[in-house]
Amino acid sequence: MSYSIQVFLKNNSFSEEYAQEKHEGKDSLENVRYEWEDEFRLTDSTDVLEIVREESFILAGEFEEGVPFQYEIEDVIQFVFHGEDETRIVFSEKCLDEYTIDHDHQKLKVYLNDNEVVENPIPGVYIVLSSFPKELRS
Repeated sequence: MSYSIQVFLKNNSFSEEYAQEKHEGKDSLENVRYEWEDEFRLTDSTDVLEIVREESFILAGEFEEGVPFQYEIEDVIQFVFHGEDETRIVFSEKCLDEYTIDHDHQKLKVYLNDNEVVENPIPGVYIVLSSFPKELRS
């Protein structure tokens, strides 16, 4: 079975009252509910979804020159999907507003606040700028 994941960055300036009054509760050009939305699907068989807190995440990769790097990112929540492969979807705790899990329909929805800039260096990893390694900032 596959798992559908949606990530929303909430617009803290959104006015529900204005939306109700002027646009039947819907977004408008001048009153946007979400600044952006990511949606993707994990396609391997997922048996278990585990939520991990109080464990750092290792962001690893290579610089353009082929030199490897590893940075420890702390204060994160990780949604770990166990199946054929282990897949981790990672968020800085500072930007996490709320999340919902629908096990029956295999859906995870995550809502982030816009209190701080959120970097998305690789699919499924969302880190606030203050926790993002300076060496990787473009």
